[in-house]
Order: sequence, then C-alpha cells, then structure tokens
Amino acid sequence: MMQSLELVRPSKAMDCIATVVASDWLTPTIKSIRLDLHNPDFAFLPGQSVWPKFERDGKRFSKIYSIASSPSQCPIVELCVSRVGWSSAYLQDLPIGASLPLRGPYGLMTIDRLPTLPRLYIVEGSGIAPIKSQIEWLYEQQYEHPVWLVQANPETPDELPYEDLWRSLTLQWPQFRYFETIRPESILQTIASFRNGIVSFRNGIDLDDFEIDICAVDDRSSQIRDAVLAHGANAAAVRSESFHAF
Repeated sequence: MMQSLELVRPSKAMDCIATVVASDWLTPTIKSIRLDLHNPDFAFLPGQSVWPKFERDGKRFSKIYSIASSPSQCPIVELCVSRVGWSSAYLQDLPIGASLPLRGPYGLMTIDRLPTLPRLYIVEGSGIAPIKSQIEWLYEQQYEHPVWLVQANPETPDELPYEDLWRSLTLQWPQFRYFETIRPESILQTIASFRNGIVSFRNGIDLDDFEIDICAVDDRSSQIRDAVLAHGANAAAVRSESFHAF
C-alpha cells in the first residue's frame, strides 16, 4: 500500500503561463488537454480549477475549468474540455507548444485529506474532470473504502470520457466500482437500483453511508441531488456543482 498523503490547501492563487504539451480526443466532442505550468510551486487540491484567460474581439475573458489530473502530476495539469462554446473551442484548437495564461487554483468541492467514508461520484460529460482528479488521487493512496462512479455523457451517450481508465481501475482496485449509463436519465435509474437492492452493497452499505459528489449540466445537478436524497442519502454528505457553456 502506498503511504497516505495529507494534502495542504494552497495558500493563494497564482498566475502562470502554461504550455500545451498534449491534446487528445476522448470522445467526438471532449478533449484532454495537458498543460505544463512551468512552476514547481503550483499546488492544488483534488477537485480544484484554473481560470484560463482568453481574448476575443479585443476583449479579455476568463472561464473556469476543473483540473482533471491528480496533484501528484504537478506542474503538469490536465483539462477535460467539451466543445460547447467559443471558449472551449479556443482551448481545443490550441496547437502543441501554444502558450496560455491562467490563474489558480480555485474551488471548494475538494478533498484535502483521506476521507473516512465511502465515496459515490455522479457525473455528466466533462463534469468528470474534478471527479477524475479525486479518484486518481484516492487510487494513488490505495484508499480502503468503496469508491463508486456513475457516469453519463449527454453529448455522445455511447462514448464516455475516460471509460477505458475506469474499466482498468475496476481490475486493479477492489474498492472501485464503475456504472456506465448510456442516457443521462439512466443516472436516476441507477440511483434507484441502489435503493431497491438491484446493485448489491458489500457489508451492508447503503446510500446514507456515502459521501456523494455530483457534477452535472445546468439544473440536472439539482435533479440528481433530489434523487439521491429521495433514495436515502444523507443531505449533509451530498455536494453538487453544475457547469455551463459559452
């Protein structure tokens, strides 16, 4: 077992000039973009984000993107970018070697130490980014509690980002379980199956035993939150984030 590492929250955000070192399609609409921040002092908690800065029509813009990689990979960070607006198209079209100013880290839906309860993650599309960062870090620490991932992709339902990684983890990490859902509405059916006993819980685990993080598109996040609460989740242990496109 790897030695556990207590993460320390970064003291403040910093400015970096990142270089694109890799850009790969995960699905027809979602890309993995790896950036070298060239700053050994940059640190972040699993689940945090950065703000890349853009220029368009002579005006400056910034949009937040969650980091999809484990903090152990710093100063390389990975973004998971869905082509749903001009800012994401700008990022996806950057060539290898291009420079990109950004600032970070930001974000509160994080983990800063090894959790003491099982974890359930429910995600849609590129919302997988902050969840991937958390899951990869937990795997590196050989986290001993159950870690479950329920995933859907509204843009291309039959192609899920990182699905090969998750299938591989199910073979390498006994605590990890992966539930692929072909349609976004199937997320709610999967949650109901937990409650109805269709999916077996080891050692009597039920939804109220889990810490639950949800990251979904627009009001879908609140719909999923309502569903897990209706099926027995502990409201104090549920966190949710929504993401939007421009």
